[in-house]
Amino acid sequence: MNIVSSLLILFKIWGINAASGIYYENNQVYVVSDNSAYLYHYNMESANMDKILLVAEQRQELIDKKDKPDFEAICNLGDELMVVGSGSKPNRENAYVYHKKSKKVAKQSLTALYRALREAGGLDLDNFNIEGIDYRDEQWYFLNRGNGPMNKNIVFTFKGGRDLSHIPKKIEVHEVALPQLQNCPTGFSDATIVDNRLYFIATAEDKASTYNDGINKGSYLGYIDLKTWSLGSTRKLSTTQKFEGLTLYKKSDTASFFLLCEDPDDISVLQSPIYSFDFVDQ
Repeated sequence: MNIVSSLLILFKIWGINAASGIYYENNQVYVVSDNSAYLYHYNMESANMDKILLVAEQRQELIDKKDKPDFEAICNLGDELMVVGSGSKPNRENAYVYHKKSKKVAKQSLTALYRALREAGGLDLDNFNIEGIDYRDEQWYFLNRGNGPMNKNIVFTFKGGRDLSHIPKKIEVHEVALPQLQNCPTGFSDATIVDNRLYFIATAEDKASTYNDGINKGSYLGYIDLKTWSLGSTRKLSTTQKFEGLTLYKKSDTASFFLLCEDPDDISVLQSPIYSFDFVDQ
């Protein structure tokens, strides 16, 4: 099977630094940043942006590294969106649920869940870094980025409702061996489910750390077949950019079209380009 794809800048959202997660529906784009206390809502038709405060006690958009909630993933729950912290430090173990109609925000502690995921995967805090989540048919998918010393890229799956403050009865651990990029190990940086595939972005840095950033060595997009848990085709996106957000934009019989956002690891950059990417099966 040949894969044909293209990566283009579709538009730019001003005022966002370090975009780390993205969700699209009906010309509405929601973006989170790993050093901000806000959820950003961008209307593609009007080009207007709203900011939704998630962390009431912080109210900042450029939070110091040691204090940031480190939002790395966002997923759709129908009438709600869930944003989660990476869990790489104790202050990053919370989820925030935003109700699209009422505009209300509710907080959940993920401390017990993240402890259970670490135990199931044989991970310590230096190797635990949740970078992607999705929820389909009462099944959760949590992706651990293998940018710690153990280089463990894991998809945790478990059944459950929208309240993640409880420990699941059963957690399945799917460790995935990802291809290298420029001779560097790669790790999950986001994912979304389309039909029976878990599409993901993987990124490479020249440093094994869930806390400190290394030099970007690029990103690629691939998928995992959820029936067999086998790795499908991958496509290089860049050898210099770190893409951290992935969401389905539209779909045809032969292609899936995605939106992506990137984290430039530069606090002086206050804009977030949103890229379109088509993944065509031939």
